Amino acid sequence: MSMQTYRFRLFIAAMAVHLCLAAPLVRADISVLERFIGHWDIHAEILRPEPSKTSYSETYEWVLDGKFVRGKTARKADGNQDIIFGTYDKQTDGFPFWIFSSSGSYLYLAPAIWHPRELTMEWKNPSGWDVNYHSSCHFPDRDNRSCGLIMKDWKGKVMLEMKWRAVRRTD
Repeated sequence: MSMQTYRFRLFIAAMAVHLCLAAPLVRADISVLERFIGHWDIHAEILRPEPSKTSYSETYEWVLDGKFVRGKTARKADGNQDIIFGTYDKQTDGFPFWIFSSSGSYLYLAPAIWHPRELTMEWKNPSGWDVNYHSSCHFPDRDNRSCGLIMKDWKGKVMLEMKWRAVRRTD
């Protein structure tokens, strides 16, 4: 390799490092949660363990000085209702959610990652948990979101697999 080629490659490498260090980090923020705010019709399909379909409505609003979103479902066909809380956590640059059911069960979803190019929020359990889950919501536009969830036990057996679509209500 000639000295000129070596210097050129070194220059390119130095510029690449400079650009990486100088480029601002793309960070999500709490405004991403604005996509949930409103009244929604939910059409859900449980795929496993027992296939079924259900529909219900839910409403999300800002609470606690705009630091959290709170969602509430209407009573579902099984008689249960849910309350959902979500926020933005600066330390993880993610969106943790808590889901509480009137059945007495609850679920903590570790901070989701926001993928701005795909308009998708994605949750995965941290390593070492007994339950393995993967969930995501895609927001193709202001009035729709498509979501899915799969939960497996520590042996890899599917405990729950479902998908749902939320359509913004006009009332």
